[in-house]
Amino acid sequence: MFTVKPPKIRSRTVSVPIKKTSAPGGSAPGKSQQGNGTRKASAAAPPANRYSLTPSTKARTSTSAQQSREPARKSLSVSRIQQRKRKVTPTTPQFASSSEESSDEEDDRLLGVRKRQKMSSSIEPMNLNRCLEPDYKRRIRIPEPGGPHQANGTSESCAENDTPAEKPGKEARLIHGLKMSRGEWVKDFKPAFAGHENPVVALQYPSSSRPERFETVTPHDPSNFNPLDDIYFSIEEIIQHYLPADLCETLSSESDGTVRLLKRAVAKNSPEDFRLALIDFNKTITDNLKNGAIAGVLDSMHAIPLSLVKRILAQVYQRTVSPHAHLLRRVKGKETTYGELLPPFVHTIFQQTGLDSTKTFVDLGSGVGNVVLQSALQTGAESWGIEIMNTPASFANDQASELRARSALWNISLGPIHLLHGDFLESSDIDRVLPRADVILVNNKVFPQNLNGALLDKFLDLKHGCKVVSLASFGGGNKQGVRNEQSIANLFDEERFDSGTQSVSWAGESVEYFIATKMR
Repeated sequence: MFTVKPPKIRSRTVSVPIKKTSAPGGSAPGKSQQGNGTRKASAAAPPANRYSLTPSTKARTSTSAQQSREPARKSLSVSRIQQRKRKVTPTTPQFASSSEESSDEEDDRLLGVRKRQKMSSSIEPMNLNRCLEPDYKRRIRIPEPGGPHQANGTSESCAENDTPAEKPGKEARLIHGLKMSRGEWVKDFKPAFAGHENPVVALQYPSSSRPERFETVTPHDPSNFNPLDDIYFSIEEIIQHYLPADLCETLSSESDGTVRLLKRAVAKNSPEDFRLALIDFNKTITDNLKNGAIAGVLDSMHAIPLSLVKRILAQVYQRTVSPHAHLLRRVKGKETTYGELLPPFVHTIFQQTGLDSTKTFVDLGSGVGNVVLQSALQTGAESWGIEIMNTPASFANDQASELRARSALWNISLGPIHLLHGDFLESSDIDRVLPRADVILVNNKVFPQNLNGALLDKFLDLKHGCKVVSLASFGGGNKQGVRNEQSIANLFDEERFDSGTQSVSWAGESVEYFIATKMR
C-alpha cells in the first residue's frame, strides 16, 4: 500500500437542466442517512415541502392534472424544528451534531426533522411527473403465483457470495397503519368522527395482497402521522398510475371522485359514508385486478413515476424510522457524519449515471439506507449499502424489511438489496462488489484527506466506465495547490454539477457534486 497525496482530476463545470420525461404506456412521468459527515453551520430555513400531508379538514380534490395538483417542486426539504414529538417527518433526518458538547437545542436544530410538515400529496402534475429513462429489460409487476420465481428485493447472488441481504430475523413484514395509532401511541390521536367509535377500515392496493388496515383517527398534532391522509394520498397514486385513463378520470373527479367522497364523509361526520366509499374503491381495484387491466397498465410501464417512488418511501420511513428518529441525535463518528440527499436529487443522480436494472449500485456510508432502497425500488438495480454506526444500520434493515412487504402491496418488484453493518474500508464483501459496480455513491463532504486517499486506493480496481458520485471532489475540484500529477485520481475524468435548491437536508441552497468516471 502506498500513501496517496492530494490528487488531481480533470474537471469541468456543467449546468444540468432537469429533464422531464413522460412515462411510457400512458403513465406520467429521494440520500439515506449518511453515516459520513458533520454539519457545522446552521441550515438555511427550508421552503415549503410538498412531501408532508394535507390536514383532513382542508378540502383538497383529486382531478385532472393541471387543476387538481399543486405546482411541482423540485425537491423535498426538511421541516422547521419544534419540540420533539414521537413521530417525525417522512423526510430523512440529518442526525449529527457538530460537537460532543452541543446542547439539546443544537441537536434538535441539526436533526432537522422533528415534525412532519403540512403539505399535499406527493403526486406531481402529469406534465411534470418525472420518470427515469424507460428500462425495457425490467419487469416492474411482480409475477403471478406459479410464474417465474422472483424474490422481491432478495438477491440470488447472496448464497453465492455468502452475503446476507440483511440481518437475520429481518424478513419482510408489513406494519399496518392501524399499528401506528394503537398501543403506546393511542394518546396522540382523536376520533375522526365525533361521537362515534373509531371504525377500522381497509385499503386494497393494486395487488393480490391483503388490504392494509387503518383506524379512522386524526392526530392531535397535525404534524404527526395521519391515517386519513395516508389513505387519501395512496388512493391518488393508485388512480393516477395503475388504472386505465377513462377510469382514472372518473375516480379523480372533483365532484364525486373517491378522495372527494371520503373527505366529504369526514366533513359530514358520517363514518358510514366513509366506509361505503372505501368499499366501493376497493371493489373497483379487485375488479380491475381480475380483468387484467391493472396488469396491463403495469406491463406497459417501463419506469416508475417519481411521485409513486416518494409515496412508497414515505410510507416505509413513517412506519420504521419516524417514531424513533430522536435516537439518531446522538451518534458516534460525528467527524464523518453529514446529512441526506433527498429523493428528487437522487432521482437526478440515477438519471445522469444511467442506473438501471442491469447494473450494480453501491452506497458507501448508507446510514438508514434510503438511497439503497430508492435504487432497488426505482431502478431495479442490485443495490448495496454499508454503514458503520449501529443505530442507523439497524434502522436500515427495518426499512428494507418494510419496503419488501410494502412493495408487494404496490405490486412492484425490487432489485436485490444488500445492507451491511461495518467499515467500508475493511469489508471483504465491499471489496468483492466494488470491481463490478457501475455506480458508487459516497457523501464525502467532510471526509479528511487521508480517508479520501484510502477510498481512491479502493477505486484502483473499479471497472472501466464505473461512475463515482461524491459531494466533494477527490481531486480538489477547482481549488489551487491541492493537485498531484502522480495521483491515481488521474485514472478518472470528473465533472462538476450543481444540485439545484432543496436537494439536501442540510441546506436549502444548491450544492455542488461531482461525477468521476473511470477512464484509464
